[in-house]
Amino acid sequence: MNIKLPNKLKTKLKRLAYYQIAGGIIGIVLTIYLIAQTVTITGLVLLIYLLAVGLYSFSIYCGRLLLKGEYELGLKLSTINQSLQIFSFALMGFAFKFVAGLYLGVGIDYTNDFKFDTRFSFSGFQININTDKELITLGFNFFAVYLVQYIMRIKEEIEEKKLLQSAQIHTEESSMD
Repeated sequence: MNIKLPNKLKTKLKRLAYYQIAGGIIGIVLTIYLIAQTVTITGLVLLIYLLAVGLYSFSIYCGRLLLKGEYELGLKLSTINQSLQIFSFALMGFAFKFVAGLYLGVGIDYTNDFKFDTRFSFSGFQININTDKELITLGFNFFAVYLVQYIMRIKEEIEEKKLLQSAQIHTEESSMD
């Protein structure tokens, strides 16, 4: 069924789409800058850069789906995209952090003692493999959590509109009989 969404809901979807596209573009630009600064690119380093570009491209793809009106798939993939950005960590030489947009959160550093800090940053990517083995950190992105909840509310609004439009069509068909 082709659903007609109110302008307020379309505006929410466009904001989310533009946010994800902008975060992805900023991330790709930063990755290209880092590649240009890298003196020696080994196979593993190239793989990490490709992973970063892939994740930022995924963010752009999610936004484009929403702009094209493919709301169901776009919102499902956007939930995955934002969920990947909630946690960051470093433990036993391995680390992961992915942000396509804003990072507004808290971090805990257990490396030497317990340090708690707040953090704000823009698109960023970090993967460590077998380096900084003494580093132990955990980060939590509140903005990504907010966006996952925002996406869930949008999904609920769309479902409500579908049910209302379906009931209206069913009522119209019944009255024609």
